[in-house]
Order: sequence, then C-alpha cells, then structure tokens
Amino acid sequence: MAFSAFVALVLVAFVGHAFLFTTLLNVLYSRALPKSLLKPWRLVTGLIVFAFPLLLLCVSSDALFGVPAAGAYVVKCAAFGALYFALTVWRNVRPTPKCVRSETTRTLDLRAELGPQVVGDGLHRWAARVPGNGAFAFDITDLTLALPDLPPELDGITILHLSDLHFHGTPSRAYFERAFAELLAGPVPDLVCLTGDYVDTDSHHEWIRPLLEPFRANCAKLAILGNHDDYHGPDNVRKELEAAGYAVLGNGWRELDVRGVKCVFVGHEGPWFLPPPDLSGAPAGAFQIALSHTPDNFYWLADRGARLVLAGHVHGGAIRVPFLTSIFVPSRYGRRFDMGVFESRGAVLVVSRGISGKEPLRLRCNPQALRLKLVRASS
Repeated sequence: MAFSAFVALVLVAFVGHAFLFTTLLNVLYSRALPKSLLKPWRLVTGLIVFAFPLLLLCVSSDALFGVPAAGAYVVKCAAFGALYFALTVWRNVRPTPKCVRSETTRTLDLRAELGPQVVGDGLHRWAARVPGNGAFAFDITDLTLALPDLPPELDGITILHLSDLHFHGTPSRAYFERAFAELLAGPVPDLVCLTGDYVDTDSHHEWIRPLLEPFRANCAKLAILGNHDDYHGPDNVRKELEAAGYAVLGNGWRELDVRGVKCVFVGHEGPWFLPPPDLSGAPAGAFQIALSHTPDNFYWLADRGARLVLAGHVHGGAIRVPFLTSIFVPSRYGRRFDMGVFESRGAVLVVSRGISGKEPLRLRCNPQALRLKLVRASS
C-alpha cells in the first residue's frame, strides 16, 4: 500500500475509532451511573482515542495488515469514519425546523464588562485561562415557535427557559447577577421554566434563592432537578427553589390555569430520579408542556402527549469543532439533540446550551438563556 494511501486510511480510521469510543462515553454519561465509574472512564477514553493514531503511525502498512485482526479493525474504523463525516455533512446542511418562525441572539461579553471578578473562586477556575474560552460570553436567544396544537388563547405566550446554572464559584456570583439583571430588564414572561443542575457543591445552595427569586412570571414559575443536584442534597435544592417561588414538578405533573386555559406541566428528572412521571391521571386533551433535564426523554414525553419539551444537560457539547460540531454530548443519542430546536412525533424539543458548567470551558459554544414565544402554526 502506498504511504500516502496508508496515512489517509489511518486518519479516517482514527476518526471512526474516536467516534466509536466517544459514542460509548456519551451513552455511559447519559445513564445514572456513579461518578466513581464515569470520571475514570472519561480519562481511559481519552487515552484510547489518542493512542490509536500514534500506534498505527509507528508501524508500516505491511506490518499492520499482516495481522488480520488489526487490519480488519482499521478497515472497520475507516468505514465508521466515513459514516461520521457523512452524518456531519448532513448536520451542517439540514434545514431549520419548520416550527421556527424567527431566531435572534444577543451576546453579553461579561469578561470584558466585569473584568477579573467574573472568574470567581471555583475549583475549575483554571479553565478561565484557556485561550478562546467563551464561558463568560452570555447569549440571550429569542425564539418564536409555531405549534399546530396551541390553543388560541395561548397564542403569543412567552417562556423564559434557564438550564444548567451549576453554581460552584466559577463563574462568580457577579456573572449571574449581571446576566440575570439583563433578563429581568426585559418583559415579564408568562412562564419561567428551570430544567435542572443548580449546584456543584454542598455550600452553594445559598445562591439559589437570592439569584432565582427575583424572576417574575405572569402565570407560573416551574422547576425540575438535574443529575448534578442529586450529588449535592437534592432535598435542600428543592426547598430553596420552593422558597424562591417555584413549583418543583419532580417526576410528576400539575394542571395549571394559563390565560384561562387548563394546561398540564410535566416534570421528568429521569434517569437520575425515579420512577418516571405517572401521567395516567392527567386530563386528556389538555395542552401539555414538559420540563426534562435531558433531551433523552423527548420521545417518551412526545408519545404521552407533550407538545413542547424543554431540556438542557448536554451544554451543546461545550466544545464545538469547526465543521465537526459537537463531540462529547452526554446523551444516549450522541449529538442528535446537542442544542437548538427539533421536531418529531408531533412535538417540539428545545435544548438549551445552559448557563454554566462544572468545568467552565466553552469553545464556540456560548452559555445561553432562551426566551420563547409560542404562536399558532396557522397564525
């Protein structure tokens, strides 16, 4: 085999090899597994991925293909690599979902505005020094979505969707105060919906009430928990949210009056909190909005009547490589639902990139708050 052809094969095979092991890592991180297992496996995955091209480049093509099992693995990885590139091309050219009527984003450069105080004292504050880190560039995204089953009375209803705050010291409290002040200066939404991951230490519960209580809603303030909250006193997190004026849905549902219309709001905190919500008693025919920490629950909720599902958890991948987009996305579906708007089974899924993260490192993937406006598809 010519050397240039061998190198090309190795490069494509490397992509396929990385695709296989990253997919496994994504699936494992989507499960309710202990951190004592997940953290070491993430390190092992990195070692396996980056050892592959070094190993292959140290041997000749004749030596490699003289070992049938090794040669077959390289060929299979090359096939997966080709598939990965094909899927990536499709992701980059896929059309905007039909339900999206408009989308605009405004960015606050809070590092420039607040200076060094934006970093704070979190355990992973070292990430602030990584060149190009966008963890302090706060995006406010306004989305108008057209839903066919939206009751006429709800035409124009507004929702503020916040997810993945990850209070732990970095970004600092000043970052959140400034970002939230910008949101509070806008119109009061009909609903405020929080989709989990509030704390990453046992000592930052005290941030929840003062930072989240000021938000106002014309109709209701709703919340669920995420997997990180399960590690840091979930009962205390729920108490703080309730003290801040939020109805904590948990794995359950509530019927609320919104603009004179009875709506059902569903919470799904699985797979970390079980059992999943029992919707057998929910009123049939009511317009249903669901809050799910992970987008993995989208199909389950859509099949049970949800017309709009709000989710977070995956942070848009946090690091988005040009052309390749997201890579590490902790979901059983890999990068399928990494961020943005998706339509399937008569329902719409909106996935936030989140406001922060335990490891505050973002490349080409700014933190985000979403302001939604729902209109009837026929209007």
